[in-house]
Amino acid sequence: MSDEAYADAEVRIPRSALGSVQRALIAVHAAVGLRATLQAIAEGVTSSTPYAEVTVTTAREPDAVDLYVEAVVGPPDALAQLLGTTCPRAALIEHLTGGEAWGALRFWSHFGQTEGVIMYVPDYEPLDVPDAWRPEYELMAPLYGPDGELIGTMSLDRPRDGRIPPPWANQILELFAEQAVIAILNARRHEQALRTMRTLEREAADLHAAVAEQFARETDLRDEARRDPLTGLANRVLLQERLEELLIARIPLAVVFCDLDHFKRINDTHGHLVGDEVLRVTGARLARRLAAADVVARIGGDEFVVVAARMRPQDAPALLRRIDEAFAGDPVRIGHLELHLSCSLGVVCDPGGAEGRPGSAAQRAEELLSSADREMYAHKRSRAGVHRLLQLAETKPDAEG
Repeated sequence: MSDEAYADAEVRIPRSALGSVQRALIAVHAAVGLRATLQAIAEGVTSSTPYAEVTVTTAREPDAVDLYVEAVVGPPDALAQLLGTTCPRAALIEHLTGGEAWGALRFWSHFGQTEGVIMYVPDYEPLDVPDAWRPEYELMAPLYGPDGELIGTMSLDRPRDGRIPPPWANQILELFAEQAVIAILNARRHEQALRTMRTLEREAADLHAAVAEQFARETDLRDEARRDPLTGLANRVLLQERLEELLIARIPLAVVFCDLDHFKRINDTHGHLVGDEVLRVTGARLARRLAAADVVARIGGDEFVVVAARMRPQDAPALLRRIDEAFAGDPVRIGHLELHLSCSLGVVCDPGGAEGRPGSAAQRAEELLSSADREMYAHKRSRAGVHRLLQLAETKPDAEG
């Protein structure tokens, strides 16, 4: 059919065909995503026109170099040969220029050989009538965007009655092609929006992970700055902070200052490596036996401090016994060494309560630590004095001798 004959042909579209077109286009515009839209286009063409086999080729991005066969309705061998294949844009444009114009469609009475364009040749025996549709026939509906970009094609084949369809069928195809362009452009925008959203989500997730990593790193650094590197116990900074918090909250508490006896002798006799191990073992024992305490700290050398919240003065002796057992309950074994330890303890209590006390929390914390330190040294001196008296008694000559 020439272009003039096509234009002059009287077109009467059956009402049933218009209803089928309307239903098909509703399905096309309701599809979500590019691939679903293209499949709806292919299925809509076969349901609203006489053509039983449809192939939809499209560009996934504007002005893409290659176009892809994204939807095929037809026999299994057609799907296997065509679906997912690519066609260079330049080759497809060249191929379209060789077709006979049927309005906006392009028709070939025999397959042309355009390099890069894959053609499916159905294998069937055509009808023996003048208007029979033959296997070598090819019909295409180019899909042009508003700016003239070729965004794809619809390839039509195998009318169900085996005859060249009447002109109304091709008028429907032109209408369908116009709507297909709108649907494809909207689907491409949707896909681009999804990609942008996924990119933003990935960037947000990466940023969140980076912030979380930085926060964790800063938390670790803050924790390291508040921990004794040898024992892992709180250091003086964390001890001071927690003690001030308890004082501000006016919670009753006890502060116990602990000092290993004769630790210098251990270092001098066995070396600092053994001394460090003694401190690690002692710190671990304190942390284990006093897990309920608010703070167990090493503040330098062989000095440890325990802060127990909600501690009444009458409960302090039991706390001191637990601390003493942590130091002296079992010997510390290091290799072949077995070291028996003892400690000197000093305790002070703060009753807490609602009554205001003079001085800042920091000043009161320092006063409590200093008082506990003095109590500990008084204990150490008294024990040393008793020890010296015992030594003198053992070495004093018998008065009657």
